[in-house]
Amino acid sequence: MRAKSTLEKAVKFVNNCKFIFSFKKNIFQKNIFFLLFFLMTNFSFGQIENVDSYLTNLENSGQNSKLSNLKHLLFDLQSAVYASSGEAKTYGDVPTALFTDSNSINSLNTSVSSKSDIQIVTIKIEKAADLNKSIDLNSFSDFEKLQYIIIISKIDTTPATISNLIQNDTSKYVLLYKISIGG
Repeated sequence: MRAKSTLEKAVKFVNNCKFIFSFKKNIFQKNIFFLLFFLMTNFSFGQIENVDSYLTNLENSGQNSKLSNLKHLLFDLQSAVYASSGEAKTYGDVPTALFTDSNSINSLNTSVSSKSDIQIVTIKIEKAADLNKSIDLNSFSDFEKLQYIIIISKIDTTPATISNLIQNDTSKYVLLYKISIGG
């Protein structure tokens, strides 16, 4: 759904810029158009987005129910599962959140028993070595209600590095990141 709305925006942008192509000799404007279009498509269709930017975009686009749901999942106290080192501990009756690290992702299907109501997964990256481990989204295939996967890096890195960790992206989930050094 997110890709479709972005695609619609890109098509609208191209249609609104037809005037650039009406000038046969204005190569400078055409080059700027292609540069802007290239940058827009690369950033718009990226597979992962900054959580703060995503919240702002939801607010600006008037998607209030989506915004309030995500804010609830991010900031309100709720039942959760904490999975680390092959063990999972559940706090509360019907957990809607899962907190894990990059080392535990491959064992989630066996270690987490209450997957059916999980809506958000937070994956922490705490060491530079964690940037060498991939995040296979197929590990979340049994999480029926999962909508959001947030990667929080506690070390200095770039969005591109975090994005490169993602494997088997089916666009089924909204992928978000936050670089939170010292926080």
